[in-house]
Parts: sequence; structure tokens; C-alpha cells
Amino acid sequence: MHLLERIEEYVQDIKKNSYIYDIQKAGIEIFCKYITNSGLDIREEDLDRQMLNKLLLYWLPRNKKYLSDVEAYQIIYTIHDIYYYIKKRNKQEEVETPTILESYGQEYMRVYKAKNMLLKMTKDPVVSVNPIIIALDKYKEKKKKNNYTDIATTYEQAVFEVQECKEGGQVILNKLGQSKPYKLLLEYPTYKYLRVGDILHAVIKRKLFYVYWEVEELKFYYLPQAQEFLVL
Repeated sequence: MHLLERIEEYVQDIKKNSYIYDIQKAGIEIFCKYITNSGLDIREEDLDRQMLNKLLLYWLPRNKKYLSDVEAYQIIYTIHDIYYYIKKRNKQEEVETPTILESYGQEYMRVYKAKNMLLKMTKDPVVSVNPIIIALDKYKEKKKKNNYTDIATTYEQAVFEVQECKEGGQVILNKLGQSKPYKLLLEYPTYKYLRVGDILHAVIKRKLFYVYWEVEELKFYYLPQAQEFLVL
């Protein structure tokens, strides 16, 4: 059976329980969109963990920037359920360990907590996407900043890797594949959610004579394992 056909069968099954369907609806839509957009015209038996790894490590963080930590967890839970539903239908009863939920569930909640705190710190104007809510004052402030260049401030845009997280809020970044350190000083509890190896695609800035850099804009936030999918 084609992969999308089997997912539709799964949908019809869980629609019998409206509570579960309401929780999983967003995750189902994301999974189907990933399959379609990635050109995965495959049969269900060809679905493997590597395809899901790319979805969860790379595609989802780039295409669903604005999620709460709970929404992110629900998406992981849904994809976990769909994957093992398909495996069971194909008589593949043995469950690989760690499972999708064990690999990504808690980590996704952590990453999205960290990302949302950093977005708040940068005064990102998008408050919510479902429904779309934009803070007008933050939008105007950000637009004004984009039209203004401060010659006393240095900016760096790159993909950074977290090298060190110190108690007290000092976080050291390197550009991916390079060794030059960039020191941030983050407030509590934001720094508590960052981990060594996390990857941030961001714009950072440092004012003249200042020691620490600041996050000016956070584009994407990835788990460490996403490195294999990043094209720099």
C-alpha cells in the first residue's frame, strides 16, 4: 500500500476517538505535507527511521518555527504512533530502541522551550500562528531596527554550535566547523534549556567595547544530530 494511503487508514481509525484525533490532527497534517513536499512517492514498507530523522531533525524545525513545547511533543507523539502503526501493519513487530518518542519527545520540548525564550528575548513580533497573532508594537520596533544600521555594533550571521553552557548564564558559541568563540550572557531560566551541541542559525551582535554578544534574530534552532542534514 502507498504510504499516504496507509496514513489515511490510520486517520480513519483514530477519528473514532475525537479527543485523540484533535490532539493528533496537526501532526498528521505535518507528516503528510513532509511526504508530499519531499517527493516521497513510496510504499509503506519503504518508510524507515532515516526518513523520519530528516523530518524531525531538519524539516520540522525549518517549517514549524512557532510551536509551544507541548505542541511540539504532541507532534512527536503522533509521528511515533503513525510509524509503529505502519510497521505493525507490515508484520514488523520488533520495535527499534530507542523509540521515536524516547529519542525526541523530551528533547523536542526542551528545544522548543529554549527557542521560544530566545524569540521572546529578541522581541520577535509573532506571538502565535494558530491563529496568527502579531504584536504590533514589536513588529514596528523590529521593522525600525531593520532600517537602522549602528556603525558601533558588529553583526554576525551564521550557523552556530553551542560549545559550553556555564552556571550563571554564560553560553559559548562557535560557528559550525570553526573554533572562534562567541560569548553570550543569557538570563535565567533561558540558559538552563540550552545544551552543548545544540545548533542555532542566528544573527548575533556585539556593541563596541562590550565583551558579550547578544542574539539579535533567531532563524532556526536544531538538535545536535541535525548536522548531517545541514548544507552550509
